[in-house]
Amino acid sequence: MADLGNGVLAFISTKIQSKAEIYQELSNICKQLPKQYKVAGLDLQLYYRYSITEPVSDDGFDIWLQRGYLGLSQKQQNIDFSKAHIDMDVSLAAELQQAMRSNTLAIYLQPIINLRSGAICGAEALLRWPTAGKYLDIEQLILLAERTGLINELSLWVIDQACLAAAKLNRQGYRDHTISVNLSAKNLAIPKLVEKVENTILKHGITADQLKFELTEFALIKNHDEMVSFISELNKLGSKVVLDDFGTGYSSLNYLVNYSFSTIKVDKSFILDLVNNTTNQVVVKTAIDMAHNLDMNITIEGIEDQETEKMLIKMGADQGQGYYYSKAVPINEYLSFIASQFK
Repeated sequence: MADLGNGVLAFISTKIQSKAEIYQELSNICKQLPKQYKVAGLDLQLYYRYSITEPVSDDGFDIWLQRGYLGLSQKQQNIDFSKAHIDMDVSLAAELQQAMRSNTLAIYLQPIINLRSGAICGAEALLRWPTAGKYLDIEQLILLAERTGLINELSLWVIDQACLAAAKLNRQGYRDHTISVNLSAKNLAIPKLVEKVENTILKHGITADQLKFELTEFALIKNHDEMVSFISELNKLGSKVVLDDFGTGYSSLNYLVNYSFSTIKVDKSFILDLVNNTTNQVVVKTAIDMAHNLDMNITIEGIEDQETEKMLIKMGADQGQGYYYSKAVPINEYLSFIASQFK
């Protein structure tokens, strides 16, 4: 038995066993290992993977070992420890976990506007940590959560808070209002994720169609087959799925054919200089027409002025989002904002 570092143990077995027998033994061992471990106040969620490789004639030990590492990488689970450039701050991760459990984290809501009627039709839930501004921005927070294995707990927390916000909107009479939640490829590792989404919806007494999920192309690339199944299950549940950041990837057109999206969200990089950029105007107009021909809605993010809004309305865009309407705000401020629209 050898400790190879980075949490990797190697064993050489001299017993005469089939691979099936060895896999069964390893499976039994992993079932008995702890599923979490506390380090500096952080409840780390532990995951295990294993691989078997056999010596081949003319192999040196180094080649044998390399094949073992390759087998592990092909069975990769939901935590990637290869990003050495990302500092793992355990104490900050412990604060993040505690913030989730004490609800000192927050989701802010940014309105999504129906461009035909001018009415608020939904909002995107965006994560905020009001007391952590001195530490890191939200993108760094997400990287920290991924690095320390908190991303799934964090995502389930955001879904719960989004459903809670939808329930508050229901009580104010806004039952057609939707809340959009962002998911990553790593979230597919959450056991029975759709079932947990359904239970959270039932817990807060909302309907599944009030909850939308936004997925980027990167998430689709990482887990193609699993994502097809996941999106299908969400559709059966009654929740809609949005393709986020459309136009920033390499194969977005292919995804429109293979996935059951209800909405395309065009990335703001095409919108910020839309009025003066004829190339972007052609791209955005083409995206709008294509979405409608495929029986999908289209949302434009990054709208910051009235001139851009007017151009998008003329092009036939369905929904808009951006600072022209509002930045993301806390739920109580959002409720006041949406109420003012109906006075």
